[in-house]
Amino acid sequence: MSNFIPKAWAHLQDDILPRDAVIAIDGPAGSGKSTTAKALAKRFDLLYIDTGAMYRALTLAALQASVDCTNEEVLVGLASKAHLELKTGRGEIAVFWDGKDVSAAIRAPEVDAMVSLVASHPEVRTIMVRHQQILGRRGGVVMEGRDIGSVVFPLATSKVFLHASLEARVDRRFKQNQQRGHEISRDDLTEDLAIRDKKDSERATSPLAISPDAHVIDSSHMSLEQQNDACALACLVNPALDLELDTDYAKSRPTIPFKYRLPFTFFHAVSRFFGMKEYNSAGKAVPSGCIVACNHVSLWDPPLVGSTFRRYKINTLAKESLFKIPVLGSFLFYIDGIPIKRKSFDKDAFAEASKSLLEGNNLLIFPEGTRRAIGHPGPVRNGLGILVQATRAPMVPIFLRGTHGRKPLGSDLSPLESNYGPVIRWHGLEALLEEFDRKVVSRRIADLCLAVFEEMQDRSYQRTPQTDFEKDLGARQLKKVAAREKIVFGR
Repeated sequence: MSNFIPKAWAHLQDDILPRDAVIAIDGPAGSGKSTTAKALAKRFDLLYIDTGAMYRALTLAALQASVDCTNEEVLVGLASKAHLELKTGRGEIAVFWDGKDVSAAIRAPEVDAMVSLVASHPEVRTIMVRHQQILGRRGGVVMEGRDIGSVVFPLATSKVFLHASLEARVDRRFKQNQQRGHEISRDDLTEDLAIRDKKDSERATSPLAISPDAHVIDSSHMSLEQQNDACALACLVNPALDLELDTDYAKSRPTIPFKYRLPFTFFHAVSRFFGMKEYNSAGKAVPSGCIVACNHVSLWDPPLVGSTFRRYKINTLAKESLFKIPVLGSFLFYIDGIPIKRKSFDKDAFAEASKSLLEGNNLLIFPEGTRRAIGHPGPVRNGLGILVQATRAPMVPIFLRGTHGRKPLGSDLSPLESNYGPVIRWHGLEALLEEFDRKVVSRRIADLCLAVFEEMQDRSYQRTPQTDFEKDLGARQLKKVAAREKIVFGR
């Protein structure tokens, strides 16, 4: 397992972390997530949210009610009806279930033994994840668990995967139980943690996994102070890199080649005509040598997302058939488009795209591979992961909404908007490649990209609720999308 070495970032100051930051701490049971998360919350003056305590509270309620923890339907009923509160204070977070303080009871060995089973149920996790997202979207939080960076907050400001050997974790958990007055042998603890590791890693829904953009820290041989300091420095890396981004559009504009200025200006005028709103793209702070990954719902997506670009040379991966259309094909080649065959791995197209990224150019891709139904992003294809592994290029996600239902000056059928996400940097890539083959790593990258699209869609719907037009059209598109996918990808 790789380890994040923070020496190069030792000069970073805590005040560069945004006040609305979301810090995600993931890792196996007993790795010290809770202790470190509380330390980070105190250090950065953020709210600490213990997601594991939420599942523990539900597990305790199930045990007290003599509920079978394999019965997902009953557990969902318990979780849906209960009033669950998390309150910060001195020491551990206070957990209240229906007004009763269960903070101590949820740490009992019998809860330890069953919590992974309870948390493995997909519908249970759906309810808990939604609650966690509501808490975390306010910003200014440190959240720890098993899938915070990969599922709950794929757009977290900073992500840490805190790992430790089984031996080290058993030793820590044994000391914790002694302090709490719980009697359990080291052998039983070893068996329990090993079983929990297996369950957490192999469950079908939201398994314990390293997010490709997380800093991986192995704290097996660290003191608690060293562990906390390493995690704190890891949290500052992305904000420090963001401060280095070129956001001065006026300064960079004269460097844009003429052949880009004309289409940028034209597409921008088109987007303004249709009333498109841009979110989080101030200064167009997309670094050079970056993969720009956009969701895909209509044929209008390429020109409309193109209207948000203001700088740098950018290649676009587009289906080969478009380049055979008179005039359009010539234009695509003129603006450095790269034709790609979609039914199989196109070695030449990926080689050209990778070469361009390594030269410092940007690359626009639609990683879903074809148009998707409104409200149903994904799946993301493995091509994104292939490019990331070949180039280590960071990714800027963009979520487009409303490219159907366009009307001059804006439409009430579907708001037309482009949503820029933060720059995603692949801090955890080397650790993943040490443990898995390249196909698995590509799948992890694709899964993260899909989670990002889904989170950006949820935030857009939170700002402007999904319209009846979008719901109806999305439902009608599902069959057409399935048929088109079979034609395009042969399955």
